[in-house]
Amino acid sequence: MFDIIDNFLREHAPSWYRTPQVQTAVLGLVFFWVFAAYTTIQFYAASTYGSDLAADSVSAIYLTFTLTCLISPGIVNKWGCRRSMFYGVLGYASLVLVSLIYFLCGGTIWTRRLVVMGGAVLGCGASILWTAQGRLILQYASRAELETNVKPTDDGKKMSKSNSATQSGKLVGMFWAIFQCSSLVGGSISFLYYNNKPQGSTTLYALFLVFILIGALFTQTLLPPEILLMTPTTDTMNNVEDVEETSTELTPLTVNDNAKYASEALPIQTRFSDDLSNQSWTQESLGTLKLFFTQRMMFLFLLFFYTGFNQPYQQATFGNRFFTRRTIGVELIVFHLMEIIGAIVCGRLLDFESPTVTRRKRAIACLVAFIVINTTGNMLAAIQEYAAKQNGSAVAHDIADMSVVLPSLAFACWGFSDAQIQVFCYWLMADFFTSGSDHSRAVGCYKCAQSFGTSIGFYCIPTSRLSEVSQLTFSSLVFIAGTALAFSQLPPS
Repeated sequence: MFDIIDNFLREHAPSWYRTPQVQTAVLGLVFFWVFAAYTTIQFYAASTYGSDLAADSVSAIYLTFTLTCLISPGIVNKWGCRRSMFYGVLGYASLVLVSLIYFLCGGTIWTRRLVVMGGAVLGCGASILWTAQGRLILQYASRAELETNVKPTDDGKKMSKSNSATQSGKLVGMFWAIFQCSSLVGGSISFLYYNNKPQGSTTLYALFLVFILIGALFTQTLLPPEILLMTPTTDTMNNVEDVEETSTELTPLTVNDNAKYASEALPIQTRFSDDLSNQSWTQESLGTLKLFFTQRMMFLFLLFFYTGFNQPYQQATFGNRFFTRRTIGVELIVFHLMEIIGAIVCGRLLDFESPTVTRRKRAIACLVAFIVINTTGNMLAAIQEYAAKQNGSAVAHDIADMSVVLPSLAFACWGFSDAQIQVFCYWLMADFFTSGSDHSRAVGCYKCAQSFGTSIGFYCIPTSRLSEVSQLTFSSLVFIAGTALAFSQLPPS
């Protein structure tokens, strides 16, 4: 199947399709289809499976996700991004398949165990999928930056470069916005369905399976970064040696990529392939562990951890207590709309081109904005928690009441700030790491810390383990410490 699709793309992919921007949009569509199904499954897990089975399944997902992140960079480096993403998406399909069996067989003991096993398989697939996505989008950004930074001079015969322009923020922001649209679609489907029927069914999960399989097929329409087109003129194509001399610092793909552009006579089989690693599985795993324990990644660990640790409290502990059941759906729409806006705004801020605004200044501005907006959300939540403590219990606000405004603003701030910090982390990795293999390892470390944070966040949700106020306090402390440490790991002036 892979060869058939490759041959078709070789012969029929138009030039407009072979650009970093279009490929980023296609990458977003992969995640749109997959997570339109999975977001709904995860959010309504307690209603669908019951609280105990839902907790066991989610725990299995994030446990295997965290552990597999240590080896997923090696898998991606050796298999390639598109193949890894295809199999990673199928991991999500495994949970849907076992859920269909669970519904058909009436929730027996062995089908309950199958659901937990399906969650474990999903976690393994998720780590591979997200690692491949991270590497691919960072390499697409490298391609886009090569086009932006290396431009023809006035005489049209030589190339010049600029080191200030970046594209990773815009592309990651575009991907994140398209990806977050899946939550809006999934929320709409779940609202229409669960409004009439409180539990899942074979019909609903069959629809989810179709969505995920469409996402798996979309992975094969992605193009390797090596064959994406820029917009060179005829003269610049004839002066590719000048490009090689002036752009070697821009991206690890520069020399090989420009050679590919310059020589259309290269065999198409050579040009249509991922940059695969020749290292052994042991060497790949050791490479990831070595990167994980570098000073840079250790200083960024708490920030990475926070990107996963924040939402269990925000959406589960806070959302389920301070909103009525029908209002939660609206609040999630608000949250994800702000994710979309935040991703676009932050991406443009980080890639803002100016001779006086360096990458370091852009990074500082982004972190300061993140601190202000996220702190606002936490303070609004603290006001609600204080009132709940005074009253003895939380008041569930309805969408028809004016009292819903303050907790809704907290949700809006959290959605915007979450997109900010997610885009910032990818942008930072694009700036710090150059080779495709290091992109995989960096994203693997990031996702490992993030997944670990999510699993700890879900573990702390029961108030018997950590009270609601303590959860908010702990989350705020991690936020403050992680952001403070991140200021020591910024691009140089």
